[in-house]
Amino acid sequence: MTRDHRDSAHSRRPGDDNQQSGAISVSETENVPAAAFAELNWFDRAVFILNAFGSIWVLFIVVMICSDSFGRSFFNRPLDGVNELVAVSMAFIVFCQLPDTVRLAKLTRSDTYLPRLQASSAPAARIVVCGFDLLGMGVMIAIIVGTTPLLIESVERGYYIGEQGIFTFPEWPIKGMVVLGSFATMLCFALRAVNHWRRSNPGPV
Repeated sequence: MTRDHRDSAHSRRPGDDNQQSGAISVSETENVPAAAFAELNWFDRAVFILNAFGSIWVLFIVVMICSDSFGRSFFNRPLDGVNELVAVSMAFIVFCQLPDTVRLAKLTRSDTYLPRLQASSAPAARIVVCGFDLLGMGVMIAIIVGTTPLLIESVERGYYIGEQGIFTFPEWPIKGMVVLGSFATMLCFALRAVNHWRRSNPGPV
């Protein structure tokens, strides 16, 4: 090996091989989540934020349950209202995260029949998938129609859960989230139905 070759070999830096091969360094991938979020449209961002809020509420409920158990076991002082909040939070969390679940095609489904139908008849598979989306829209509309009068009534009459003087929590935020989450999920189903109808391969349900 000549001196020039030795000098060129010693002058190469550790990141040169990655740059020459087109590999992405760690520093270049640090901003990928932020970049992916920036590429979402306003509706997808709203649905994503709604999902994140549901996750934060789950963490809040976990902290409340642990604090109640700790206070009950060591100080004989349970937290008031934990049982009531946990009971109503199930619906709240579900409808916070349901729209983003539909948007990302993460609903629980069986992949046994649809791939075979796609392989044999793409138009038939498209009809099945679009029918599923339209059925989802119908279910969400039914929930909206059934819950909106209850939401209005809870606001007008000031309904609450709990016991006066100990712990009370208004009902309207829970029912409002059910209506809001159902409306956002209905829009997600509608967008999926349009996209599936336009595509030759309908993709996952």
